[in-house]
Amino acid sequence: MEAELKQKRLVLVSNGEPYKHVYQNQGIKQQKLAGGLTTGLDPMMQEDNGLWIAWGRGEADFEVVDQDNKVKVPDNDGYTLKRVKLSEEEKNGFYYGFSNEVMWPISHTFISKANYKEDYWLNYKQVNQKYAESVLDELQEDDLVWIHDYHLALVPGILKEEKPETKTSLFWHIPWPAWEAFRTIPWRKEIIEGMLAADFLAFHTDLFVYNFLSCAEKIGAEVNFSEKEVYYQGAKTRVESIPLGIDYQKFSNLAQDEDYLAKAKEIKSSYETEKLIFAVDRLDYTKGIEERLAGIDKFFEKYPEYQCELTFVQRVAPSRTGIEEYQQMKERIEKKVGEINGKYQKDKWQPVKYFYGSVPQEDLLPYYKAADLALITASIDGMNLVAKEYLAVQDSGVLLLSEFAGAAEYLDSAIQVNPYNTEELADGIYQGLEMPAAEKKERLEQAQADLKEYDINWWRDYFLENWIDCYE
Repeated sequence: MEAELKQKRLVLVSNGEPYKHVYQNQGIKQQKLAGGLTTGLDPMMQEDNGLWIAWGRGEADFEVVDQDNKVKVPDNDGYTLKRVKLSEEEKNGFYYGFSNEVMWPISHTFISKANYKEDYWLNYKQVNQKYAESVLDELQEDDLVWIHDYHLALVPGILKEEKPETKTSLFWHIPWPAWEAFRTIPWRKEIIEGMLAADFLAFHTDLFVYNFLSCAEKIGAEVNFSEKEVYYQGAKTRVESIPLGIDYQKFSNLAQDEDYLAKAKEIKSSYETEKLIFAVDRLDYTKGIEERLAGIDKFFEKYPEYQCELTFVQRVAPSRTGIEEYQQMKERIEKKVGEINGKYQKDKWQPVKYFYGSVPQEDLLPYYKAADLALITASIDGMNLVAKEYLAVQDSGVLLLSEFAGAAEYLDSAIQVNPYNTEELADGIYQGLEMPAAEKKERLEQAQADLKEYDINWWRDYFLENWIDCYE
């Protein structure tokens, strides 16, 4: 596979960019953006000198590009980042509109939250066209075009229409819903047709693959479920489940770092309780924050012996702050935190410590080590890398994981719960806190062995290997 790749150029196409440029101290500074995509693909792009095409949204992004909107990253010896420029109308219709008010809620099966505005769809089509044209302007013979996520579902179809021989793939980073949810989108057929123009398509889990194949069949495609192949309009698309991993080595090394361990110890002692439970989420209805708080309330009611002995730390990062529904959700969360603290608080002890605001990853990571228990109880999630990161740095912690997170398909060693079942959530917390040390050790060893084997590098290589196999 490596020899095959060396002869080809990889063209990555994504909504988010790996680096942004910002104004700082009367100059311009480059910042590397955190995330699984950058972690897994930036080193390979640097090594192979590929091309990455993404929406440029840093405040100084277009101050540093050439006439073709290109800049070398991370330095002049690096690879080429080509930035797509969006107008305010395109940003609102494509990103805040169709991507976040149609594709996001429907993919997570929150049908009632979808907003099927015609102009959202028109902007989504327009921006996908703009991305495709940006790719076509650069396309060389034998390029491999790897498209990412729900923002760009139409790009494979536009590319194939213009250049049928283009080698394309698409990785879908969020859930794919059952047909009953997806069929509510008025433009369902166009979206699936766009995706089926890719030669290779991958999701995180077998369930998402099955759901997609079922949807493809509903629009008239011929589907071979056992081989995971779709035949449509004279073309074949292979579909696979390939779970995104983490940079296991990085987190494993971090767990041995003295400064890191000291910070974790400092955090633990600052709460003055024997046990610490931790959760971190973006503000989003898919993350199950309100259901989690209901579970915490039930836990303190049902197991009063843990009052004054345990602190629950909930960190929430701002997200989609311009959308009214998110503002209302934030108010409900803060009201519930106040209710729990008012109900159980004694002397200096406060059961829930709530923090709202952006947190740099380096400030967040010590909490992973400090926490006796991590609550990753999303209502539904494509994968959830925080669950994997927590386990990678632990030597005695327990993971409480939603059975509706993609990670649940692979992390049998976690305590899995239905986040909508308040009683089960409370009992799961108790089970985790009372778990014998030997059982904790056994569960962690099993999880860490899997995380090490199926890391971010495995994900990248396995995806590329399966994609290249399509042409043999």
